[in-house]
Amino acid sequence: MTTALTCVGVGRNFGALAALADVSFEVQPGEVRAVIGPNGAGKSTLFNVIAGTLKPTGGQVLVHGQDLTGMRSQVVCQKGVSRTFQLSALFPEMSAFDNVRLAAQGKLAGRWKMFGGAHVLEEAAELAQSAMVRLNLQGIADSPAGTLSHGDQRLVEVAMALAQRPKILMLDEPTQGMSIRETQRTVETLRAMLGEENLTVVLVEHDMDVVFSLADRIAVLHRGRLIADGSVEEVKADAAVQDAYLGGLD
Repeated sequence: MTTALTCVGVGRNFGALAALADVSFEVQPGEVRAVIGPNGAGKSTLFNVIAGTLKPTGGQVLVHGQDLTGMRSQVVCQKGVSRTFQLSALFPEMSAFDNVRLAAQGKLAGRWKMFGGAHVLEEAAELAQSAMVRLNLQGIADSPAGTLSHGDQRLVEVAMALAQRPKILMLDEPTQGMSIRETQRTVETLRAMLGEENLTVVLVEHDMDVVFSLADRIAVLHRGRLIADGSVEEVKADAAVQDAYLGGLD
């Protein structure tokens, strides 16, 4: 079986600083893979290399066996990798639904000449509707995005990525800045959505309760290097992870 995502010896330098060094791991189809580590570990750099926002200094990134190393983010998206961002990427005056529809429309842009604008707009609306239903967001579809709670805004951003029909969904700190109640609701919503479909997810998240609730496997970075890669229980028990990050978790 072809892996969904393969990183082989991925490195990224910023001048003399090696933000990533020889990072290798695989993500299987349908797996939820968390990437964790202390601040400055290289999580965001790795995320951006996979998504095409940054070009690696070395190594390869393969999606379902296809080498996407160094391709622009727009191309990586067209190849089936969709992402959310740490900071809000919504158009605040547009409705939640229109934000999601616009994301879907961007993915379908190449079909415009082939099938015509009306067909693409109709398909984008259908994809947006489906994504919002999957995240139980129908009740806020017509609300301007800027008026929504922080938790709802973050879920709308997930819906935007889902509407692009990704092979791999990349979630960058999806609960950042949320209250405890918003975090619990978001985790429940994501868990329910993931339970209904075979979607591969790469998750960067600081909240360990969120990671342990959602992830099948965890990759741990420290100072740009991969120091552990395994199941939740294996990572919890790893002495190197305890020393570097988790600090005495039972």
